[in-house]
Amino acid sequence: MTIQERTGACLLFRVDPIPLESPRGYLCRVAGAHRYDSPQWLVNLAGLPEDTAALEREDRARRIAHLLRLEPEEWLAMCYRRVTRPGRFDQRSFYGKLLSAGQLNLCRPRACPCCLRERSVWWAIWDLCLVAACPLHCCLLINHCPGCKKMLAWQRPAVERCRCGTDLRTVAAEAASADLVAMNTLIYRAAGFSPGAAAELELGDCHFPLKVAQLALDPLLRLIRFLGLLGGQASVHRKQRPLHRTDLITAIEAGQAATVALKDWPRSWCKVLRRIALEKTENAAELSLWESFGNFHRHLFYALPRSDFGFLHEGFETFVVEDWKGVVRGHCRTLSARTRGKSMWIPAQQAAQKARLNSTRVAELVRQGKLDGIFHKVRQRRQHTECWIKRASLDQWITARDTDLAQYMPRPEAQQVLGLHGRTLLRVAEAGLIRYVQGSEHYFRPGFHFLRADISKIKYGFEKHAVPAREYSKPGELTALRYALIYLRRASGLPSVIRAVVDGALVPVAYTNQFPGITGYLFPSERLRRYRSVAGVQTPPEGFLNYSEAASRLGWTSADVIAGLVAQGVLGASTGHQNGRSKLVPASEIQRFSTQYIAVKALARHLDVTSDWLRSHLRKSGTPTLAVPVGAGRRALFLPNEVAAEVRISPPKNS
Repeated sequence: MTIQERTGACLLFRVDPIPLESPRGYLCRVAGAHRYDSPQWLVNLAGLPEDTAALEREDRARRIAHLLRLEPEEWLAMCYRRVTRPGRFDQRSFYGKLLSAGQLNLCRPRACPCCLRERSVWWAIWDLCLVAACPLHCCLLINHCPGCKKMLAWQRPAVERCRCGTDLRTVAAEAASADLVAMNTLIYRAAGFSPGAAAELELGDCHFPLKVAQLALDPLLRLIRFLGLLGGQASVHRKQRPLHRTDLITAIEAGQAATVALKDWPRSWCKVLRRIALEKTENAAELSLWESFGNFHRHLFYALPRSDFGFLHEGFETFVVEDWKGVVRGHCRTLSARTRGKSMWIPAQQAAQKARLNSTRVAELVRQGKLDGIFHKVRQRRQHTECWIKRASLDQWITARDTDLAQYMPRPEAQQVLGLHGRTLLRVAEAGLIRYVQGSEHYFRPGFHFLRADISKIKYGFEKHAVPAREYSKPGELTALRYALIYLRRASGLPSVIRAVVDGALVPVAYTNQFPGITGYLFPSERLRRYRSVAGVQTPPEGFLNYSEAASRLGWTSADVIAGLVAQGVLGASTGHQNGRSKLVPASEIQRFSTQYIAVKALARHLDVTSDWLRSHLRKSGTPTLAVPVGAGRRALFLPNEVAAEVRISPPKNS
């Protein structure tokens, strides 16, 4: 817009604006320079209504700017004009910085007498509600005239004079506290004003959080309002007083209280939170974070977002973890998952997941006094009982449990180490070779757990013998322990073999990779037979033979012959019931029988005749024989040794 397009009154001369000067202060200074009694004359000359809010309206900027001989942009740069943004409350522009309209104090102006002595300028920083002190002179601002005892107004004859004529430069300024100076120093810096070197030094002594110095002007003012208006209250009102109604006394108290809450971070912040929750000392399960902190909690998490005030949230959550005596229920979503996972109390369901137990067993531990916990009846839609456990107590119990568990190995691991099946391993343990526990009895994982030291002792007992590896197909002179399991009893024979190897009484002679663990070690068959056992019968020195082995010693391939001899009472079989091929007969019985009888089949081979011909000859000669039925109408014939020694025959030529 050019000058020719302007209309209306115009002042005789231009008064240049001063950077960072208040727009109302500028009008007051212009009115004094032109000898007007009040800046209201300028408003009237511009044809504007007496409403002071009209000064910031952009549609009226042309009139007032033309009157003052300014460009509209110059006037608007000074004014606290409204800024409309989607999803935002009413905001104002404060020398390029956005802040909420309630942060401005336009009705009750303040001034620093010391600054007015140096220069008669009304600085824009004094128009902020929470500015109560001047960091440059470490003094309090004034908002009352000492002459007329009335509050200052912007419509006065000069910046340095009250309406009653009192010179404000003569007012004795009251010294401000160090806490208040430090907080106003932060405001000055955020607003773009220089607070002075002395104030900067005092600010460094407060040890504020680093993030506070990085806050923009509007977030900083909201933080001071939140912390300062707490004051000595135990809670925050649901709807706090508007900032434009904050008088100087309230601003002083707010600045001091905010400094106390932020200095020496985070100890001071914890003191503030501890004072708020001081009287909430009931049962921990009855304490609610929302109820104990009231609207303070709501304002903190909804009015002060984490994006700008993360340090404040972290300080609160640190307090909840370290000092909060109540429980933190799952619906408290305003706390981070990290904080909820470190709070003093943990519900039984989460404790059960952490300890790898079910919640019922966790409750049992609380009732037994092994965990420090509480039970609390909740009456909601349906009455139920909550169980809460102290996290430290749970961690200590889990550590002790896991330390005990580390001494044991689960059954699958023990099976892999020793190469034994689960049932066989349990029988060896029951024989006393391996100490074991059931997981359910010691709050381990379900199943059997075997002492690691005993497993290692058995493993070393076999491995300490440096034996060569060799091929192996089936039992013969050497028998693998895997095959010996067929006739060694799990409850007695196998444990005896393992104990003998560990003690050094039985030494393996070779090893085969065909079988895992200790089952691949090879032993002399004669030595292994001595460890066969029968329940209730003492194992003889010669040991036991199964029916197949005994038949082989007598020259027969079928085990039925031994069964027949036992049935006839010729052999004394072992007492107790044995199944299938594991039926046993004392080796001494076979030795005794072999010294008394010889099989006709073996005698025929000795005489170089067929067994059928020899049988026929014995029958015709009437030689007495011992006949043993072997099934399917067949019989096995035995001759006494003394009779067999006298047999002298010559077989026919055609035989």
